Amino acid sequence: AASTTSSKKSYSTIVLLMGIAMGCLLSTVLHQRASSSSSSLSLSNVGFSDIQMQGIHAINKNQQPRQYRRALAAEGGGEGEETEASEADERKPPELPTKTDGEDERTEDEEDEGETRSIEEERADKDDKGESSTPGLKGHAKTSSSTKDDTTTASTPTITIPHFEEPLDEISKGIIAQHETYAKQSIPTPMSPHVMRTETLPDHHRKKILVTGGAGFVGSHLVDKLMMQGHEVTVADNFFTGQKKNIAHWLHHPNFNLIVHDVTEPLTLEVDQIYHLACPASPPHYQYNPVKTIKTSTMGTLNMLGLAKRVRARVLLTSTSEIYGDPQVHPQHESYWGNVNTIGPRSCYDEGKRVAETMMYSYRNQNNVDVRVARIFNTFGPRMHPNDGRVVSNFIIQSLQNKNLTIYGEGLQTRSFQYVSDLVEGLHALMNGNYDMPVNLGNPDEYSVKDFAQYIKDMTNSKSNIVFLPKSQDDPSQRRPDISTAKKEIGWSPKVKVEEGLKETIKYFSRVLNEAGEIIPTGPGAAKPEA
Repeated sequence: AASTTSSKKSYSTIVLLMGIAMGCLLSTVLHQRASSSSSSLSLSNVGFSDIQMQGIHAINKNQQPRQYRRALAAEGGGEGEETEASEADERKPPELPTKTDGEDERTEDEEDEGETRSIEEERADKDDKGESSTPGLKGHAKTSSSTKDDTTTASTPTITIPHFEEPLDEISKGIIAQHETYAKQSIPTPMSPHVMRTETLPDHHRKKILVTGGAGFVGSHLVDKLMMQGHEVTVADNFFTGQKKNIAHWLHHPNFNLIVHDVTEPLTLEVDQIYHLACPASPPHYQYNPVKTIKTSTMGTLNMLGLAKRVRARVLLTSTSEIYGDPQVHPQHESYWGNVNTIGPRSCYDEGKRVAETMMYSYRNQNNVDVRVARIFNTFGPRMHPNDGRVVSNFIIQSLQNKNLTIYGEGLQTRSFQYVSDLVEGLHALMNGNYDMPVNLGNPDEYSVKDFAQYIKDMTNSKSNIVFLPKSQDDPSQRRPDISTAKKEIGWSPKVKVEEGLKETIKYFSRVLNEAGEIIPTGPGAAKPEA
């Protein structure tokens, strides 16, 4: 009984295994047939000829490729006959090759070579008759309609190459037109509401120009001029006192580049000209971090000179009238050596610029670097930082808010004020001229600080009072440029009158005040720039 039970279990196991094997075999066959039919269906929809389809079926059914070559050689034959022959060959079991006496053995490779030669001969015969031997290229055959026999050529469709250059739709045309427009002008912004047109220069006239401190007050106006002339302009700024909104109207333009960079670190670019303006210029800002101010004037200038030396660019340094200190010569000519306190609160800026000038001419004399030096006097205009603590910005902000106008000292110290557009013209003329010694750029019109405060109060119809506070240390008693060198060497002199410039500057600060709501003027002490 035990042996009978064991035999039944073994028999059941065998039956189960055979069932599993048959199921796997059936699944494989069905999968192969589905793959073959799906391939035929998908390929027949893309314009293949019947002969090409037969070759693809042969490959799917693991047949030898010479069947496809035979079908191609007999391409003039009937379609149905070829299909029936293929099916018959598929059903017919393979025959073993037999060798008869006197016959040489031929390998399958030799047989294929013979078939290939016969195909080539047939194609050559067709070429002689002017027929195309390649399916799908019938349109390129050297045939004549008078000699061509329709019964001997296969009716295969012509393979066409799709054309991807479709006509543009209206949206694409609009985008392209908008891009072309933006490449020729600035975009109006709250800071720069007026559109500025840019010229299109040929490559041999267009310069690559670097402006350090280009997001600042003077630098942004210089960028405007260079962009409108059609040059490629790169601004390098760390935004300590500069503001991105000063150059936002150019950020879209293909000729403009912005690099957030501190000039105390080396910079590698390919440029033709370098305007080196980077450095805080108002007393509260450059006194906030005096060591960094010195490094900016010295290491920054050294890095720009190294760049100019490597790429053989011309470099212009914006120096300052502060190198004259509290002058004992009036007005100040470029030949005056100055009267500077080397350890006072303003010395980080004054002495830093003096060393920068020394570096400029050392590089010129030792390494033949092409240099320019501009000594800038008091400048005002739109885009001044509202918290820079300078005379013009403080008086206007205080007057517009009817706050006290603060004068440090008795107000007898004198200043000369030039409008920013005049300064930009002077910098451009100096850079592109042939004179390489220092040049004063300023307006000889001289005002006492007290009179200037009253002048601004009257222009703004302000109810402010003028108050006097203790004098700042080392504040110069008088300042007025001698611009005879600028007139003679670069043909420059200021064009904008102080009154005209003040009107534009008052409009600018009115807009800034409306946006901010309230602005607290900066005093004479060290202060970090406010956003």
